Amino acid sequence: MPPAPGDRAPAFTLMNKDREEVTLDSFPGKNIVLAFYPLAFTGG
Repeated sequence: MPPAPGDRAPAFTLMNKDREEVTLDSFPGKNIVLAFYPLAFTGG
């Protein structure tokens, strides 16, 4: 089931532009916005 608007994000780890791991916990007390673009950087 996808999260509903306003739900807390689950813990996750992503790579930044320098190929370093970044977690949601790396930003304590900050509001974070994640944007996903389907087919970004593709010919689709």
